Amino acid sequence: MCGLIFVILFILLVLFLSSLVYPLPVNDSGLMRYRTVPWSTMFLIMVNAVIFVLWTAPDMYQVSEGGTEVELSPAYLNKIYYYGYSEYAVINGAGVGAFSTFSSTFMHANFWHLFGNMIYLWTFGRRVEDACGSWRFLVFYLLAGMVASMGSVLFRPGVDFIPSIGSSGAISGVMGAYLLLFWNAKIDCLWGAASVLRFPVALVKAIPHKHDDDYKIWRWTVTVPAWVVLIWFVFQNFIPSLEAIQNKGCACGVNYLAHFCGVVSALTVFLFVRKDLLIRYVYGRHL
Repeated sequence: MCGLIFVILFILLVLFLSSLVYPLPVNDSGLMRYRTVPWSTMFLIMVNAVIFVLWTAPDMYQVSEGGTEVELSPAYLNKIYYYGYSEYAVINGAGVGAFSTFSSTFMHANFWHLFGNMIYLWTFGRRVEDACGSWRFLVFYLLAGMVASMGSVLFRPGVDFIPSIGSSGAISGVMGAYLLLFWNAKIDCLWGAASVLRFPVALVKAIPHKHDDDYKIWRWTVTVPAWVVLIWFVFQNFIPSLEAIQNKGCACGVNYLAHFCGVVSALTVFLFVRKDLLIRYVYGRHL
């Protein structure tokens, strides 16, 4: 029981620190939905979690020969190189070859890699799924992930041996689709700096509402326009993507180019959206 409490507190601490300066999207706010159950979004989260917990994580670490430190195990590295996406694997048929554009999308390097990606998928995936329908959203998600993987090597000359894994390319496509379709929506974010700065303003505003029990001075989340969050995400990935193209790679451990290509793949979402929503979008009606 104490161990579980410690894990929960540790996760909350990491969330607080990761959202102290920059907003961390956790929910889209005040939106009416076509469907109440986002089946595909929940299915994708479940599949990613199950693959990590039951298949990736058990082989991730081993104790060194001297027994003094913990290191990545050969079994884990073999999985990454066998199922991860790289230009070398596709050209030479190594591992699962071209199928890695699909398999790599469901692999994650560690728990925090998985956890962060699933937060973003939950926040933005549900409304895009509403716009597409569950099955079309699932196809769009997979297409965005494949375009992100292939684009990350297409625009980066030279054979790359280092495999790329993670669902962030596909999720970037979902975020790009959200920006195209619902740019004027609101996003609830964990944002420590903004919450602290807002507190004295909320105290002043609370004076006329001192007898209103529903008025809250402190809120854990800050509501931010969706276009602000998403344009900032695009900008964060655009500059490093240019650097990756010019330098023929990136040693930073983050595939920014895949993120950016995923955002560009969002243009294909109009092939998957519901007909009624597409008509409203074309005629400039509120979605």
